[in-house]
Amino acid sequence: MESNAKRFLEAYNKLDKGLRDIYGIKPSITFSDCIRRSAAVNSVIKKYEDTLIEYGRLRNAIVHSDSEEVIAEPNLAVVEKIEHIARLICTPPRVMDTVANRSVFTVDSTVSLKEVIDQMFKTGYSVIPVYKKDTLFGIVNRKVIVESIGAAISAGVDLDDLSEMSIEEAVDLSSGNNSFEVVPATVTIDTVLYLFQSNRKLSVVIITKNGNYNEKPIGVVTTADTIDMQTILDNY
Repeated sequence: MESNAKRFLEAYNKLDKGLRDIYGIKPSITFSDCIRRSAAVNSVIKKYEDTLIEYGRLRNAIVHSDSEEVIAEPNLAVVEKIEHIARLICTPPRVMDTVANRSVFTVDSTVSLKEVIDQMFKTGYSVIPVYKKDTLFGIVNRKVIVESIGAAISAGVDLDDLSEMSIEEAVDLSSGNNSFEVVPATVTIDTVLYLFQSNRKLSVVIITKNGNYNEKPIGVVTTADTIDMQTILDNY
């Protein structure tokens, strides 16, 4: 049976190497600085930043600097926690394997506003990707529709006429350009959480095979999924 110290050091070294490989951090950079740099772009490391810096000091207390001899044993709770963090970084769970909704409803930009509203009501989807000539053109959601209707009323546009317009004509889809991201199928939960945390206007992450706009979506994640994603990370 492995000692707590050996388990701790294995997880520590795995985490240290994983972060340096992922973010191209040189070996000359200290572990603490490696953690600080990673925390700026990784939601998991950001969450555990202070703890991991303490673990860096603990590592130096466990191992004699000259002989690499183990001179202290960490408690089991500490060992299990650093092993948990190392798993999250080195073998992170993918969104497509967990929370992504694979039933993605899309519309063409030529579809009328009336039909889009009808489809939203029938499907229950609050965010719908809009494609133009097989390329992602934007997204339409309830907020954008309400704002467009409000603007039309203020401008004296007849609502019956507005409802028959194509979604491209009736709605300013460019206004929502910063409310969605397109990512590849390999995207991990921690990456998607970081996207939501770093952009408060982000409402949906669209997943395609390679993360390209000219590919059909194979999954979507919305802000409503963030709680489930965090729970998965906590229990991973």
